[in-house]
Amino acid sequence: MSTITGLQLPRLGKQKMAQIASKAKRLGMTPQRYIRQLIEEDLALDEKAKTMSFAQIISPANVANEAVLDQVVDEARARHHSNSRRKR
Repeated sequence: MSTITGLQLPRLGKQKMAQIASKAKRLGMTPQRYIRQLIEEDLALDEKAKTMSFAQIISPANVANEAVLDQVVDEARARHHSNSRRKR
């Protein structure tokens, strides 16, 4: 099991944990705070998706730039593929 002080992520692997630690450091935060932020952003996006249409979510007021839109689409695609694999 890979860990970052107080954080346990089974089956993630040492390389992925090192990448998390490295990215968190680049962003000026601890790995725990970085992962907490990712989780909070993901959950907030899920809540937003429950109450807004796709057109509203991607409106200029909600999408700062194309890179953010790409990230939203990539994350949604990854969740869809992950859910599809679990159902098999």
